[in-house]
Amino acid sequence: MKSSLPVAVVLSGCGVYDGTEITEAVGLLIALSQAGFGYRCYAPVREQYHVVDHFKGAPADGARNILTESARIARGAIQPLSAFKASEHCALAFPGGFGAAKNLTTFIDQGDKAQLYADVNSAVTDAMARKLPLLALCAAPLVLGIAARDAGLSGVRLTFGDCEGPAMNAALATWGQTHVVTPLEQACVDSKHRMISAPAYMYGDANPAGVFASIQAAVKALDEMLAAA
Repeated sequence: MKSSLPVAVVLSGCGVYDGTEITEAVGLLIALSQAGFGYRCYAPVREQYHVVDHFKGAPADGARNILTESARIARGAIQPLSAFKASEHCALAFPGGFGAAKNLTTFIDQGDKAQLYADVNSAVTDAMARKLPLLALCAAPLVLGIAARDAGLSGVRLTFGDCEGPAMNAALATWGQTHVVTPLEQACVDSKHRMISAPAYMYGDANPAGVFASIQAAVKALDEMLAAA
């Protein structure tokens, strides 16, 4: 039977280069809806790491609030991440985008020494304590890798697709986790640690249909994981 509790979706801004990848976020909300899940959106209440002009692909002046920007994607139906309670949800999910490395973690500056920001750490720790499934797309498995490291877990299976980028894969290895090469339209499932990851736009040549298929695979895995609990 489908859980009556919603999935918590954590956004990190609005735009791939300084926040949440929009196609992944919207695709995740659609896939959850198609599968019969409710959802609630959350975001940190603080300034983004920086602002990027997405037309020029270069840093821009000014500052933007992560929650305010994320509300654009959520159509205003969003809450501060500090309001998240694992007891009110059936799973915790993170779309990708550079915001995962810049606004949810300190990976952009600290690499394999990265930490989760306090509000993110609190939410993930609460979810893990209640054994909620954790789902992450694209670059957001960084959040799960850091959380697993901090929880003393090793051998957690996560994916960045077939990414050979040395920074992320090397970080996973340093944290004692395992990178699993995963095709675009599949998800990497770690049933033991209740973590699901999918490549989405880690495949840089992926089109929106392929990215959505990746997200649907992750949501299907989430449905199956919850049904088996």
